[in-house]
Amino acid sequence: MRKDKKILLWVLVLSLLFFSCLKAKYQDRTAIIYAFGVEGKLLRSQMSLEDSLFTCGRIFWIGKIVNKKVVVVNSGIGMTNAALSTQLLIDKYKPREIIFTGICGGVDPQNRIGDIIIPERWATHDFGYYDSSGFSIDKIPVILPKKTTMDTLIFFDVDRELFYKALNIQKKANLEFKPILDRIPQQQFGGNGVSGNSFIDQVEKRRWLKEKLDAQIVDMESAAAVQAANINGVPILVVRSCSDLAGGSGSSTAGIEMESFMKVAADNSASFVIELLRVLNEKW
Repeated sequence: MRKDKKILLWVLVLSLLFFSCLKAKYQDRTAIIYAFGVEGKLLRSQMSLEDSLFTCGRIFWIGKIVNKKVVVVNSGIGMTNAALSTQLLIDKYKPREIIFTGICGGVDPQNRIGDIIIPERWATHDFGYYDSSGFSIDKIPVILPKKTTMDTLIFFDVDRELFYKALNIQKKANLEFKPILDRIPQQQFGGNGVSGNSFIDQVEKRRWLKEKLDAQIVDMESAAAVQAANINGVPILVVRSCSDLAGGSGSSTAGIEMESFMKVAADNSASFVIELLRVLNEKW
């Protein structure tokens, strides 16, 4: 009986050591998040898969893309899914940096369908309060790393170093983006991105987002992921490609535009991320 207990104890110890080593093996990678399946299709097709682990209803794919060690996850749509997936990545895989990729709606009319947009900061556009005069955006209370007092913020910044590395791609790489409506998509850097738990297909709301937050683009996940990464002190960058103009353009609605251009926009965003992974492999 005592011998059986010793054997069981050794099995448990060896199992713990094995899983600890396995966990460490998959840490310190570049994490990539996307919300729709189509947004990750090109990335995963370029991935040399080492393993896949199932946690909290999500599959975390582990491997390499252009020889860069990565862990990739489909967060699902919406702010809560994005925040949960970001925190799971940080807790379990301790990534070196996080990249969120996918489609978005254009807010600033200068950003055309297909364009790659990389904002410097992100805000949650539906966090606030309603009173007799309507809705007002409010600041979010957070305690950031190395601080013991609470800050109240509307905007959360992407990582400056990642932002400048992405900017360097525009200067030195000849990326071949898929055309949309006979136009080659352009790359736009800087400004504000906004997110909320609603798909924006209303011209008045698009104008409100531009007026109140000077938004370049809108989506349903990025601000939550950036906020979570900021609180944990993990570098993050968001790469988005416009699949539609929020509220639609001309006689078309944003929903119709997204359905028509989603795959091309998603692939263009993923193509930029793949080039960024190459840059991250270089010595700076």
